[in-house]
Amino acid sequence: MLTPRNLALALLLTLLPAAAAAQQAGPQSVRPLPLRLGGNHEFGAVAGYSAFSGPIWGYDQNVRYLPVILRYSYLLTQHRNWSLRYAPELTALSMMCERAPSPTNPAAPVCHFGAGFTPEGFQVDYLPVRKLQPFLSNDGGFIYYADRVLSPQGSQWMYTIDFGAGVNIFVRPHDAVTFGYRYQHLSNANISVHNPGTDADTFYLGFSHFHTRATE
Repeated sequence: MLTPRNLALALLLTLLPAAAAAQQAGPQSVRPLPLRLGGNHEFGAVAGYSAFSGPIWGYDQNVRYLPVILRYSYLLTQHRNWSLRYAPELTALSMMCERAPSPTNPAAPVCHFGAGFTPEGFQVDYLPVRKLQPFLSNDGGFIYYADRVLSPQGSQWMYTIDFGAGVNIFVRPHDAVTFGYRYQHLSNANISVHNPGTDADTFYLGFSHFHTRATE
């Protein structure tokens, strides 16, 4: 005889196996999402040193170069295995030391100090979900020095372009240590009588903090 009590008991017996099956399947069906390293905005600083000058574009090769750079980058696009960032830079300090007299500057040895800005900067990061992320970079801008560099008839303005590679090592989800190398050309683009130019083989070390706004 079907009574409310029997109906309730039948429904309970029907639901118990389904609830037990859901409880067993629950932990297996929920997979943790991969931890996203970095963020949309990067704020960082790097310091580098070039102990020798390269021979590709520059004329003056007896030069030592030391830059201190403040970095910002914004994530333009991210894919499974790579991402692209717009990465302008502010050169807070550029020290260029001519170590010995040269045909273009008999007044050496002398050190020059300047600062500049790099509006054209892009960086391609690889393996964006790994703690160790290799990258390729390209930058272009200018540096203004306190005096004429590489030649008494040279210019205080030096235009720069560089190509580089390195690796970001994430020590925390939003903090990374950077090791990198750049081949950088510096010259005045013939805006003065002399344009010897120089190339810097710069190895650098840096630190960056990444951040993503809650609305993004």
